[in-house]
Amino acid sequence: VTDGGEYWYLAYESNNFRQDVDNVWEQIRPLYESLHAYVRRRLREYYGPERVNRIAPIPSHILGNMFGQSWSNILDIVIPYPGKKLIDVTPRMLEQGYTPQLMFQLAEEFFTSINMSAVGPEFYQNSLIEQPLNRRVLCEPSAWDFCNRHDFRVKLCTDINQKSLISVHHEMAHIQYFLQYRHLPKVFRNGANPAFHQAVGDAIGLSVSTPRHFQTLGLLQRSVDESSYDINYLFTMAIDKVAFMPYALALDNWRYDVFSGRANKHMMNCHYWNLREKYGGIKPPVLRSEKDFDPGAKYHVPANIPYIK
Repeated sequence: VTDGGEYWYLAYESNNFRQDVDNVWEQIRPLYESLHAYVRRRLREYYGPERVNRIAPIPSHILGNMFGQSWSNILDIVIPYPGKKLIDVTPRMLEQGYTPQLMFQLAEEFFTSINMSAVGPEFYQNSLIEQPLNRRVLCEPSAWDFCNRHDFRVKLCTDINQKSLISVHHEMAHIQYFLQYRHLPKVFRNGANPAFHQAVGDAIGLSVSTPRHFQTLGLLQRSVDESSYDINYLFTMAIDKVAFMPYALALDNWRYDVFSGRANKHMMNCHYWNLREKYGGIKPPVLRSEKDFDPGAKYHVPANIPYIK
């Protein structure tokens, strides 16, 4: 191991891990490029050709997210079939009096319904599932195993909305993983690799965000059997999940290049934006320089959390 990037990737047990990642990206890239082209065209129609060039990268500040990593907040501009009903169970959650505690209990019931373990009362006593009123906390969602085989906790400032409901299930998937391996010696309690935990959490998140599951919870009355409805739903997923991939790839490749010395220390910010354009077709909203340090604004950079997982 020669640097921090090599150390990060050591757990994946591949001699060509970066090449493996690039190979996977090449399979996804045509889909992303089609999505990018469609979104750019809709933004060009909305803002005008003088602001959005037909063939240039998209300015990151009009994508509805500070980092351009998710485009969900511009759904009203780019949705393929405007006027068709979208899946948003937030109003029904509010009508039915959902609370953070209830959302976690629903997630627990989801796992027990597939013959997995209940979390127990200690989990609810010790977890932080709401923003405290008397102090500020860092609200980045996380799940914790205290390594004593009975104390497992989640930190999540839960909002009463659809996004938080999915996040709750994601974090509870981590807890479920902890529960399943708690009887093993400590050395065997890690995931198969750092990505495995996230894969389990994301798989559960996708499972519970389907129209059918929301119907099961009583949050949707019925599904609509129309192709336009399905396309809107799949598009909604794509501008969140697919749009995120080149951002994560660019950020981690930037960090890898910094660790290995490939990134010129006098051109770090420029190198970051070159990668953002290479992988995602995204450019900064205004001219940037080395007086700026844009990648450092992302929590995962100072927290030293790799995105590749």
